[in-house]
Amino acid sequence: MGANQSAVYDDSNDFSGVVMPRRFGRILSFSSSSKWKSHLQVTRKTNKLMVIHFTAAWCGPCRTMDPVIREFAGIYAGVEFIKIDVDELEDVAREYAVQALPAFVLIKKGKAVDKVVGAEKIALQKKIETYMN
Repeated sequence: MGANQSAVYDDSNDFSGVVMPRRFGRILSFSSSSKWKSHLQVTRKTNKLMVIHFTAAWCGPCRTMDPVIREFAGIYAGVEFIKIDVDELEDVAREYAVQALPAFVLIKKGKAVDKVVGAEKIALQKKIETYMN
């Protein structure tokens, strides 16, 4: 994908820019700061929980969490899952004070409400369940 594109992705089949099968749920990926900011503005008007997975291609623990996020996207249909590569959107990573990977920032009404750092499936799941209602 080019630097100015964003898409729903399915990395389970190594296709970029396609909608994932329904059994997995949707995960949005942003490669443009302006598109990310526009999307964030829209979500400020809803009470929907958003989970941002900050990741990098070179990060092994990030790749370990990819199937976990796909699983969560299937389980928690009312939660929006976002994938942001810190090397592509450094400004967004700085904005959320991401200093270690993987990092997960939970957002409601456009504001960060919590954060999980590390490949911590159970901790992330508990936070999702706490904030999704």
